[in-house]
Amino acid sequence: MLALALAMAMPPSWAQARDNQSASPPETEPTATTDYGLASVLEAVRQANARSKEALAAREARYREKLQQANARLAAVKQRLTDTEAEGARLEARFDSNERALDEKTALLENKIGALKELFGVFQQTASDLIGAFVASPTSVHYPDRDVWLEAFANRMKNASEVTSTTDIQTLWFELLREIHARGEIVRWNAPVHASDGRVLESEVVRVGGFNVMTAEPSPQYLQWDLGEQQLVTMPRTPDAGHLDAVGNYLASTGGLHALSVDPTGGVLLGLLAQKPTTGERVDQGGVVGYMIIAMGLVAFVLAVGKYIDIARISARVAEQKRRMDEPCADNSLGRLLQTYRESAHVDAESLQLRLHDCVAKESDRIQRFTVFLVMIASVAPLMGLLGTVVGMINTFQAITLYGTGDPQTMAGGISQALITTVLGLVVAVPAVLLNALVNARSDRVITLLRQQMALLLGDRLEAESRDTSSHDVDVSDHAPAYR
Repeated sequence: MLALALAMAMPPSWAQARDNQSASPPETEPTATTDYGLASVLEAVRQANARSKEALAAREARYREKLQQANARLAAVKQRLTDTEAEGARLEARFDSNERALDEKTALLENKIGALKELFGVFQQTASDLIGAFVASPTSVHYPDRDVWLEAFANRMKNASEVTSTTDIQTLWFELLREIHARGEIVRWNAPVHASDGRVLESEVVRVGGFNVMTAEPSPQYLQWDLGEQQLVTMPRTPDAGHLDAVGNYLASTGGLHALSVDPTGGVLLGLLAQKPTTGERVDQGGVVGYMIIAMGLVAFVLAVGKYIDIARISARVAEQKRRMDEPCADNSLGRLLQTYRESAHVDAESLQLRLHDCVAKESDRIQRFTVFLVMIASVAPLMGLLGTVVGMINTFQAITLYGTGDPQTMAGGISQALITTVLGLVVAVPAVLLNALVNARSDRVITLLRQQMALLLGDRLEAESRDTSSHDVDVSDHAPAYR
């Protein structure tokens, strides 16, 4: 029982060792029987305890070694911390010393500068202004990189980091005088010109001071100075032919005085002049309504000219017929009136009057035919212009709704349509009114002549009837009226 209790009380490692010992063959010769007595159990326990102590001692040794290594690392870190704190204190003291020295040097610099600080401010302002003027001037093609030195000079004057030298002041003065001289000379040289399609052409270029740059290759034209790229470029759109002809004549001349348009703003006015829309572009801004108004104007013009020619032809034939009253002809209004009078010789005066009135009315309608369309066009054209104005304002408000009022270009299309259609309506209406008045005046003269002749014929007829009543011997069939 005691052996069983000891076996149960053995730790697993001891039991495993015992099992391994029992499993491994003994070094001695095998015996016939295994001894499981108390002595063998005690021996196994003793051996297991010994092995456990050895393992525990080895583990403790490893732990002590790791502890020593950790302590060594901790000591090294503490030493580095101590060294770093010392270095930080040294650097902080050095920073404080440098800051005090910097304050002393700054005070010394301010003391040395003194009243020159205001002068440096003037230099800085002058250099900053010259940077913009030099960059925008086409003379920079001859004197590049001037703005780099001016920018560095302006920064030195702004920060007052050093006392300027007389060399810098003389350089600033020299650059200013060189720019003044360059703006007063006319220079001809070969330079690369960047076309709008990306090509680079080597062309002969003429610079007229700081105003314009021109070339005759491949055709006379103005050039622009690109501020960003600092190069000569062709204009995407050129001014009208009159200015370009003047450029061609000037470039082709070898001496003497020649007229030339110059731009004192350095290209701004020239660009605005080139962007000025042509007549076709202005008409196109009116849209569909504008083209309708123009069509009405053309119809009115053709109608007025045709009607004026027709009335002039009628007036000429009536004048010719008036000289031959005894020979009425049916190809004119007065001749048809005389034929009506002769054909109605057998009727009484009242019937004759009705027939003559009817003939004059027909001739008036024939003479004034189609003139009503002139009145209609003269009345409708301003209304069409007003319609285009309303449509243009609607487009403007739609653009404002979509894009806001930040960019005026979004509203320019609607405003242009509103204004152009109004102008087109008035341009069509005013001549239509004048042409209508002219045509009506010519037609009224012819109609008035017919009415005068009708009154004369009626007067002659009444006079003849009164004579017939008094004498009773006048034969109506042989009566010939006394025309006036």
